[in-house]
Amino acid sequence: MSIFLHVSKVMVSLDAHSVKWLSLLILVIQNSTLILVMRYTRTSVENDQLYLASTAVVMSEVLKTLICLLVLYQLLLPSYRHTSLLESFNTLGLVLRREMLHNWHQAIKLAVPAILYLIQNNLQYVAATHLDAATFQVTYQLKILTTAFFSVILLHRSLSSRQWIALGLLTVGVALVMLPKNINLSNLISLLVSTQEEKNDDKVYTTEQQGGATYDHQGFMAVLMACILSGMAGVYFEKLLKSSSTTTTTTTTTSTTTSRIYLPTHQLSPKEDDYELKKKLDDVNEAMNYSTMHTHRQQQQQQLWIRNMQMSFFSVILGLVFVVGLQDADKVLAHGFFAYYTRWTWCVIMIQACGGLIVAVVVKYADSILKGFATSISIILSTILSVWLFQVSLSFLFVIGASLVIYATYLYGLK
Repeated sequence: MSIFLHVSKVMVSLDAHSVKWLSLLILVIQNSTLILVMRYTRTSVENDQLYLASTAVVMSEVLKTLICLLVLYQLLLPSYRHTSLLESFNTLGLVLRREMLHNWHQAIKLAVPAILYLIQNNLQYVAATHLDAATFQVTYQLKILTTAFFSVILLHRSLSSRQWIALGLLTVGVALVMLPKNINLSNLISLLVSTQEEKNDDKVYTTEQQGGATYDHQGFMAVLMACILSGMAGVYFEKLLKSSSTTTTTTTTTSTTTSRIYLPTHQLSPKEDDYELKKKLDDVNEAMNYSTMHTHRQQQQQQLWIRNMQMSFFSVILGLVFVVGLQDADKVLAHGFFAYYTRWTWCVIMIQACGGLIVAVVVKYADSILKGFATSISIILSTILSVWLFQVSLSFLFVIGASLVIYATYLYGLK
């Protein structure tokens, strides 16, 4: 828990130059380690000894929920006076009651991105099982394209001509990476100019697929679906946060005389609920806006962690019922929920849970150029480590495609 608050405090205490390089380091580590460790856990054992991806995803969401609760607990502690442990937990309980029960109509909206992220995380395990880490890392950058698409559709965001060019280069790069490895540059040119040769090449590819490349196509489909779901869920979640932020700003502006901080809730009155609860909620608001100078910043932090907590909570419930319960119920009953777990499995779970939350803290201090630069370094690092650790062979077209993806990622983030 404290690692996230510690990261924020460290960021604030450092100068701008140091913050830039620390952000770069954290982003590179997070982007690179997950797929490498996940790939190792899925390929280092026999198929009948694989742990269940569905249970790993659920455990990751459980851990994420606990982390969000602990961070929120810290954010709700008033710094101007000492509070007992019981009083602090009562404050957290009141906020949770308010956000999950009284404001259920807002919370339930997060079930949509929760189920999308849940499916996406399961698809990542499928892709990591059938694709090498380098190919996964490159093709997964298609989430930039899907995110841009849904941003234009749902958020009515306009893209510059440079960004459209970057998206085009990204698509071409990923297409080159996805080509079968037995295709070289001359075959690709022939494939484009000759219909007859295209048919002949198709026969060759079918033969190669029968020799074991079928799994690559299953992995590619998993990555494509994961990218679509990632873009849709990310934009929808951003839309919810912006909608909530707008409501927060409006409420705070109209309540300047009382300096009352706003958390999206169902406004209670003595007629609707007991007076004692209303009084306690007033105390919570007092503890949360002890300094009007920090009110807006507190609102943003609280909104972020509350929304992440709610989304993780729904992911746990939906994952247990619809993924573990319907898909792997027989295996869980036969072998147990944690069957074939190793220390590396728990490592993947922790990276998946903590990584996204750490990045959520870090990206406040990293601009879009730095994030694109970090992604580019991560692709290069993952590719090099894949060749070294997993003896992955890279084709010439893969190198060209990966280079286009790296450049497109950097170009898209330029201001």
